[in-house]
Amino acid sequence: MNMRILSVIGAAGLVVGASLPAAAVPKAETKILPKETFTGVESITLPYTAPYQLPGALTLPMDVVVVKDTSLTDDYPITTKFGIGSDIKEWGAAVKKCETSRPKLVRMVGSDAVPFVIEGDEGNVVLNANGRAVCTNF
Repeated sequence: MNMRILSVIGAAGLVVGASLPAAAVPKAETKILPKETFTGVESITLPYTAPYQLPGALTLPMDVVVVKDTSLTDDYPITTKFGIGSDIKEWGAAVKKCETSRPKLVRMVGSDAVPFVIEGDEGNVVLNANGRAVCTNF
């Protein structure tokens, strides 16, 4: 491909990216542990909304994982709760609510698990003892 075409495509991509509204980018917030910063900032919102929120020593790359709850052993908690022969509309509503739920994420800093909240929603999908994703609140 010609370098001129590549540079035009790149410039167009920059213009489009810069023109997107800030609301279109989901915001995530996480606490900053005292051992990670020397600025005194207690939390950070991603993407960065102000230059003063840049922490001094935020652990990068971030190791973000889905919470694992080993006390949950059921692979199908919604079906177990409603049981066979229950109202299909209630069961369907619970399944739909679960499908639109976010996972419960934590940022691993050594052995510490720091909550990672997206759009103010902590999430309610966790991994059960078998490693399957299940809803905890439906």
